[in-house]
Amino acid sequence: MPRAPICGEEAISSLMWDYLSCLYKNGQILKDYLLVKNVDSYIAFVTIPGGDALDDAYNNIYVSKYLAEIKNKFEISTDTIGENLNTDKSSECAEKPEWYMLYTDWADEESPVVCGRCGKSVPLYKFPHISGEQEHHGVLGWKEIYRDLDSVWLYCLSDRFTYRQMNNIDSQLSKIGRELCREFETATGIPFYYYLFYADNLSGTRKTPTRCPVCDGDWKLTGEKTFIDYKCDKCRLVADEVSN
Repeated sequence: MPRAPICGEEAISSLMWDYLSCLYKNGQILKDYLLVKNVDSYIAFVTIPGGDALDDAYNNIYVSKYLAEIKNKFEISTDTIGENLNTDKSSECAEKPEWYMLYTDWADEESPVVCGRCGKSVPLYKFPHISGEQEHHGVLGWKEIYRDLDSVWLYCLSDRFTYRQMNNIDSQLSKIGRELCREFETATGIPFYYYLFYADNLSGTRKTPTRCPVCDGDWKLTGEKTFIDYKCDKCRLVADEVSN
């Protein structure tokens, strides 16, 4: 509810959108947020990736700035109305895993950082900012580009280009992703692995190589099945099995 009569509704709605955008870029909400105007109040419908996502302790400078401006104009409250069934649950591991993976696909709405223990996403707001940023804009940008390329590949459009971007270690997409992994690893002290995509292609089935594509080392995992099949500790790469 407003603390005083509202003047300049366009400016107010812009302030609300800026606040939600900053929450998204800081990893505190997912991209499916909505803003609804109801008479003289505003209601934002958001999906949070973790129960503590809106705690002030996770706010960055931009979230705090816009939140303070909103509080000067409105009385605000939050309420949990239920679970978003379009998204998967985030990792609930009590302890930090031994490693993380950078991964997404065309349908993935969650954080692109995956827990190496349980295989579920870990909210970005729980990680330090990297690349000299005060938010997670860079890694979210990589995720959106990857999702777009994956969608184009699934529709068999520009098949060779899109597949190469996701599969080739020397593609620009892979270079950006691996650099993000290196920066996250430096910031957290925990190994970060980059996921290489192997799948059926128009030119025929692409079998996952038994040797790491960078160092030529043996990277196929043996023993108990996990959520990945290949992992090179030296090159920080992971992949799934694709066979003829």
